Amino acid sequence: SQGATQMSLEEVARRYAVSVSPALLDLIDPADPKDPIARQFLPSLEELNILPEERADPIGDAAHSPVAGIVHRHPDRVLFKAVSACPVYCRFCFRREMIGPSNIKGKDNALSREEFEAAIAYIGAHPAIREVILTGGDPFILSPRRVEEITGRLAAIAQGVAKRAEQGN
Repeated sequence: SQGATQMSLEEVARRYAVSVSPALLDLIDPADPKDPIARQFLPSLEELNILPEERADPIGDAAHSPVAGIVHRHPDRVLFKAVSACPVYCRFCFRREMIGPSNIKGKDNALSREEFEAAIAYIGAHPAIREVILTGGDPFILSPRRVEEITGRLAAIAQGVAKRAEQGN
């Protein structure tokens, strides 16, 4: 029924963040049940079907996260997850269990001052790190002042870290 479907979609929205810009909504063809834009951004009941082989951390970030906000898989580079929010949320996001507004996940969607300092200190303490990939969420939603703070702090690290920003995941 329509009511049951609405309740189920509300359950999807409780589990995973949902946000779609008006511009994207205007591009969706409501007559096409397989509209690619709708499938990318609008919640689906299929998201409630969790298979036994699925993992909450499908790419294994947690195992390589020595401090909050850092994923260190490779000796010479790290991911710096400065924010865990996006302006729109892709339904296929492999970090969807960790991404979303604070009211969805029960925690702030940006690193605390202490977490930020610990992440910078971690990078500085590992001279083999040559590249820092700013990611999240979507680092392009950060204010210019915050981006300047992050890039300035990274530039001040002795080993001369290359910086790269990555939109989405």
